[in-house]
Amino acid sequence: MVQRFVRISFFLAFLLMALMPITSWAQQQDTTTVEEQLERAFEELDPEESGLTGEQLTQFLEDLSSNPININRAGLDDLLQVPGINLKIARAIIDYRGGKPFETREELLEVSGIGPATYRRMQPYVTVGGTGAQFRDMFTRPEYWLSGRKFDIFSRYQQDIEQREGYRRPDSLGGYLGSPVKYYQRLRMTTNHLSVNLTQEKDPGETLNGINDFDYNSGHIALIDNGKLNDLVIGDYSVSFGQGLVLWSGGAFGKGREVTGTISKNERGIKPYSSAQETDYFQGVAASYGEKIELTAFYSDRARTASIIEGDTTRFPSSAGFHRTENELERKDNINQKTYGGRVRVDTRFGLIGATGYYNSFSSYIAQGTSISNRFDFEGSDHSVLGIDYRGLIRNAFVFGEVARSENGGLGAIAGLEAPVGEDTELALSYRNYQRDFQSFFASGFGERSSAPQNEEGFYIGLRHDLNQKITLSGYFDQYRFASPTFGTTQATGGFDMLGMAEVFFNSRLNVYLLLRNEIQDEEYVVVNEIGKEELRVGQEKRSSIRANFEYYVSPTVRLRSRVEFVQNQEAGGEREDGFLIYQDLRVQPTPKLRIDGRISLFDTDSFTTRVYQFESDLLYVLSNTVLYDQGQRAYIALKYDATKFADIWFKYGITIFEDTQSLGSGLGEVQGNKRSSFGLQVRFQF
Repeated sequence: MVQRFVRISFFLAFLLMALMPITSWAQQQDTTTVEEQLERAFEELDPEESGLTGEQLTQFLEDLSSNPININRAGLDDLLQVPGINLKIARAIIDYRGGKPFETREELLEVSGIGPATYRRMQPYVTVGGTGAQFRDMFTRPEYWLSGRKFDIFSRYQQDIEQREGYRRPDSLGGYLGSPVKYYQRLRMTTNHLSVNLTQEKDPGETLNGINDFDYNSGHIALIDNGKLNDLVIGDYSVSFGQGLVLWSGGAFGKGREVTGTISKNERGIKPYSSAQETDYFQGVAASYGEKIELTAFYSDRARTASIIEGDTTRFPSSAGFHRTENELERKDNINQKTYGGRVRVDTRFGLIGATGYYNSFSSYIAQGTSISNRFDFEGSDHSVLGIDYRGLIRNAFVFGEVARSENGGLGAIAGLEAPVGEDTELALSYRNYQRDFQSFFASGFGERSSAPQNEEGFYIGLRHDLNQKITLSGYFDQYRFASPTFGTTQATGGFDMLGMAEVFFNSRLNVYLLLRNEIQDEEYVVVNEIGKEELRVGQEKRSSIRANFEYYVSPTVRLRSRVEFVQNQEAGGEREDGFLIYQDLRVQPTPKLRIDGRISLFDTDSFTTRVYQFESDLLYVLSNTVLYDQGQRAYIALKYDATKFADIWFKYGITIFEDTQSLGSGLGEVQGNKRSSFGLQVRFQF
């Protein structure tokens, strides 16, 4: 298998290197940085953990790179949307341009607090433009509302090629009612002050009998940046405030290769919603008004889907969004959820101080799960949360934090700082304490788990040091504890997670990094004692990995990337298991209009516990963090073609072949045979 991998890799490498360079280094760097940041954010996460919010963060970053922030005119909140910019840097940019406007993006390196690493993070999302103020007295003129208008029309088609069991079964036996096609379309018009959007999606297995029959429909009309009226959205929207302990939707960076600059959140406020993720949004009306003192209010009334226990008692609404079988359709939109709340934020010379709260009501009684780990989960029909947050500067240190209280008295808190230590070192510290009875189900706080912040206490320290202009050392250590049982346990547990990375920029073409990661977590296991009785014990599950990654630009249009990764895992009371991944990645841009990505991977793991992940190039706004386990090979090819000035085309085909297996998956998702393959096609028209 290894020999086959080497032969194919060398053949493709020589084929691609034969193509002549055409595009510039600057253009290549800008397009890869967005993808690199998404990879850094999600490649260390289980795809199930990142799936709900990953697609929204992907869309947020891609849209931001398509509509970069003008650093000569942007206000504080606009600057804080850019990855790598915190309150300290944003205010330093505003102070700098007070003396003279920026003439090039590279001038950002002259701003206090911005080094090469921070500049690389923010580079795709900023631009240099004029400093002239927008006219505010022309609200009645069409030119005002239509200035800077763009029309986007998306159409996306995806399908697994092998047939799953759900399509073989008749409807009466729980089979899927629709086709295996996943279809998505979006129509959006944006201007400098207006956004109008319609998003529709059909998941695999769902029915589609016409333009009005999509299982998921989302739309909005939004006014943006109109004087002191910052945002007004009618329809679907997301809200993200403070450090995420009360309200946060839309995804965020967390633990990963970016060890500093990611533990704090820069609130996005109200954002018009256009994602295809079906549960993580609000529906109704929302508005924010003000400058130094900003007031926000929102109201949402939407249908949700939940499993019925008895009568008007249900479980908590599902986040799956699938309606493929008769049983799933019967539960669709069977309860109602109303939410209203608000926020006040004050911009002071000490920093930004805010207070956020909401009240939520379900039309049915929500019952807890039956597991011991669900003991402190929400139960009832009414719920509220209130929190206070801050972001400020103490000398050269950026400090942040939030404290929140849920209606039942549970508390959640996080505090931290990011600061330079000397000229070449950055430090990040964070402490979090989410009590076991803290209930905030619209939240997304920094922590070990991607679920709502609850039942977790932890301390994080991250360091990044530029040894010289070519070598960067970075790492983090995160110690955490769960005060009450989590899923699969019956008692308090804890653990720690640590990561170390050395990155070497040999020159503008060659970049190499070595990454080590180790995690030890308490785990329960059963043994049989001397008298033959089963006995529950607590041990430690240990997982470690080492990765070597090589990236080389043969020319401005040809990039080669090679990776080798080894994984070891030992469950409490079990034997050590091993995993292995090697891949060869190739990117070529033979013309300015065409980009081709290809990869060949080999993987060999003893079981699912030693699974490996690989982040893949995909269609626009599609997050692909593939999990690989057992033994086999995977290959894919992805194309992006700018057909005309107003039309772009994406295509991807991927196939995974497993060794020594006759079927894959289980239940309705079972596939006969040893391979899984899929393809996707997407077209975008822009006017």
